[in-house]
Amino acid sequence: MEAQGTGNPEGISHQFIEIVKKAQSGDKASMEDILSLFSLDIEYLSKFIMLPREEAIQTLKIELINIVYQDL
Repeated sequence: MEAQGTGNPEGISHQFIEIVKKAQSGDKASMEDILSLFSLDIEYLSKFIMLPREEAIQTLKIELINIVYQDL
């Protein structure tokens, strides 16, 4: 039986990794794809931040962008 997760222990898809790499290199469409992918999570989490809804959403988006660029 083949060991699971040997090449990718976090279970992250290769397609997502490629999108992140493109975003890190400045591809705006890839960054928009990442933000779109996490949009439902951002909407949900914004309910727990003691800020106006739109400001909370913007804050979470900025933090996500920072996380993408943090690995450079």
